Amino acid sequence: MTFTDPHRDELLVMVENLKTRDVSQRHVDRLRNQCRAELQARTRRNAAFGTVSGTAFRRFIGPALGGAWSLAYLLEVIRRAAAVYGF
Repeated sequence: MTFTDPHRDELLVMVENLKTRDVSQRHVDRLRNQCRAELQARTRRNAAFGTVSGTAFRRFIGPALGGAWSLAYLLEVIRRAAAVYGF
C-alpha cells in the first residue's frame, strides 16, 4: 500500500483474488450427522455420570466444603483483627 493511492489496498486485492471453494452437500450432511452423534453421545455420557456421583458432590459436598472454607476464612479474619486491635 502506498500513500499515493489510499483506495488501493494490497491486502484487500489479495483477498479479492482468492478463489472460493464450496463443500458438497453430501459432505455437509455427513459432517453434521457426525457432530450431532458426538454431541448426543456426550450428553448421554454426562447424564449417566451425573446421576451416579456428580449429583451428590454438586448438591451436598461442594457447598459444604465451600461453606466450611468461608467460615474458616471469616474466623481467621476476625481473629487477626482482634489481635491488631488488642482484644
